[in-house]
Amino acid sequence: MGIPIVWQPGPAGREELWLSDAGRPHTRVLTWESPTGRETVDLWAMHADSVPEFLAMLHLEGLIDRQGYDTVLRLHDPLYAAACALLECLPHRRVGERIADPTQELFPLIERMAEAMVPFVSDAIARAIIADALGTYWASWVGRYEFLDHDVNAARQVLNEAMIGATAGIRILCPGDLTLTPEAVRAMIGAVVESHP
Repeated sequence: MGIPIVWQPGPAGREELWLSDAGRPHTRVLTWESPTGRETVDLWAMHADSVPEFLAMLHLEGLIDRQGYDTVLRLHDPLYAAACALLECLPHRRVGERIADPTQELFPLIERMAEAMVPFVSDAIARAIIADALGTYWASWVGRYEFLDHDVNAARQVLNEAMIGATAGIRILCPGDLTLTPEAVRAMIGAVVESHP
């Protein structure tokens, strides 16, 4: 497939790598210090099937750090930005951590998640399903279980599938370190948004 990129002159004689659309740059990926290694970038751009895969390869090559990966992907993909906004609502993201009072925390958490998605997901029903599914999933990790209706169960199933394997070449879970990742949450958001246009 290939990812369209553009090299442009940057400050102080450096070069900048941009994602492009119809030959016009729209998202800056990195500022290049030297011309060595540019072939590696061009090669990954030619062979990548998606922008996340391209950025993941640049990260594996040591050309961008995880923060740079997240920043560029948020700019490129509004649903990834929504996933990051949702994860920022969680008091604890790791499996097994406890909250003082899950009964009091869950419903305000779901409300905060739904509000965090307003700039990214226009449909209120989709926002409610996503927030309920993700909030409940998190709460089940910290010791609270909820009965879910059919739509929320479907969204939760997508999250389960995203978290047990690799999606688009990105490893969602690492052994012994079960954390919600933006990639897993983005997969769930995308599935719900597609089914609730």
